[in-house]
Amino acid sequence: MVFRSIAKLGSAPMELFWLAGLVRNERNEWNVLAVYRNTETGELSRLEQPIGMLPIMSVGIRFEHGVLKVDELPGEVMEIVIPDMGRPDIITSAEVPFELYPLPQGKSGTQRLFRYRTQGVEVLIPVIELVRALFLHNRTLALALMRPSGLEQLFVPQHPGQREIAMVQFTREMPKSVIGKALALEFAWIVLDRDARRSWDSVQRLTAGQRHVLFDPPSIRSSNWVFRGVRHGNQWLVQELKFVGGRRLPFAKLEYSHPAFTKVTALLSGGGGDPAPGPSAPEGDEEASTVKDFDVDDGEEGSTSYRGPQIVDAPARRSAFENSVIVAKAAAEVKHHGKKPGNKAAKRPKNKRTRIVEVSSGERAGTAKLPPLEFRLLHAAPDVEMGDLDALDETVRHMRDQLPDVHFAMTLVQLKQGHASSTIGARPRPAMVVTIDPHNQEIIVLIDIERTGVIALSLMSMRFPRGSSPHVIEDAVGKMLDGWVELGGHWSTELEKTLEDICACERVPRVLIPREKFRHSAKMWANRLMDRLGLTSS
Repeated sequence: MVFRSIAKLGSAPMELFWLAGLVRNERNEWNVLAVYRNTETGELSRLEQPIGMLPIMSVGIRFEHGVLKVDELPGEVMEIVIPDMGRPDIITSAEVPFELYPLPQGKSGTQRLFRYRTQGVEVLIPVIELVRALFLHNRTLALALMRPSGLEQLFVPQHPGQREIAMVQFTREMPKSVIGKALALEFAWIVLDRDARRSWDSVQRLTAGQRHVLFDPPSIRSSNWVFRGVRHGNQWLVQELKFVGGRRLPFAKLEYSHPAFTKVTALLSGGGGDPAPGPSAPEGDEEASTVKDFDVDDGEEGSTSYRGPQIVDAPARRSAFENSVIVAKAAAEVKHHGKKPGNKAAKRPKNKRTRIVEVSSGERAGTAKLPPLEFRLLHAAPDVEMGDLDALDETVRHMRDQLPDVHFAMTLVQLKQGHASSTIGARPRPAMVVTIDPHNQEIIVLIDIERTGVIALSLMSMRFPRGSSPHVIEDAVGKMLDGWVELGGHWSTELEKTLEDICACERVPRVLIPREKFRHSAKMWANRLMDRLGLTSS
């Protein structure tokens, strides 16, 4: 994904150094005034960018030739409890000590920061960063932030307050493709929690007409924060707020809907039989699929309708609520008349080719030609953060080669945030989950976690009875990972006993060591692990 306006700043890597406020252009559209630092010369450049980009704009991210990079971010990760988020001191950017963060006069604006005193330290957070972390989970929410009644355009309005069952009815202005359980919960908190809604409304009221961003933060007591930041002495400056704890949802069950959510029920016509299979592709003729790459303009031309955005994953930002609620997606039933579907000819694997898609992060304009770019919440860990999980990845590759009749599935996941054990420096700690499905045998799930800073950690093996539903397996794996995080980087013996009725848990120690030699040892490790798991090659 290439951000064209940033690429124009120069060939050197550009780091987002500071957010200097929100400004309105001559078309009455809101932009973010960003300050970028040339990492080779240290020179600072100011750039107005569409407010729709704000969800991904955390201080410290960098761009190389306009391509967003979120690995190896500056700063340290800190976990701290804020006694009451709603009672900060308000300071200006001019009061930030130069030793803490070198803000030059005349380039960084006159922004407001909240100062919280807790546990013998001072935490300074730019107001715009707290707004971003609490409210701006995608481009659509960012565009609504400064519009009069902007939030009401995204759902069927209702009064905030406590209730047993909440129903959020999204309108077509909220792209269907970005709506999931995580976004539905975040959105419901904003619109149905009285304090959160008051806080959202205060952003426009206190920011419009000012050179700084300001709002009334919600009163969240004993709020656990995890952030990336820099420090000097007993002062911290928050660059990216990664986790906000302490929030509660004002309902026990949430149902959410969208006009485009439909459940198709087929009414089959009889007598037709199965249709004949279509002609197969000629020998050697392979269909090509397209991998989209995005070229993001500077927003000057605006974008077309909000209803057909191009979707990209935003950098992972997880959140949690103190109370557990039931979440259900509501869909309208649509009946479809048609013949019973026949067997379709198997498709050949597709060749992939990259197609450049021009998109805009600007607001909608009647004469615009580019579709909008939308961000969605992301919970998976990107491959670039794999770390020493390469060892298991390579080992599983050799196991797969030796066990052609066994189905393997592998995924990287991000651990639950809110604890020091879930991060490595300034980045989330990833875990690898491998599902092994031998025919007519138990399903085996292997869990490995990136080991940086963790001593003597075993692999975790979980054996599920044949026929266990994917939901049961996923739920058990999620509990095991959460238990590891909550125990500060140790497997939970108590949780293993709790899961005895669902699966058999076994720790597998000293299998993939030393990890730095995985390229030479992976085949040997594969044989050792197959023997330990009772898997034999044919």
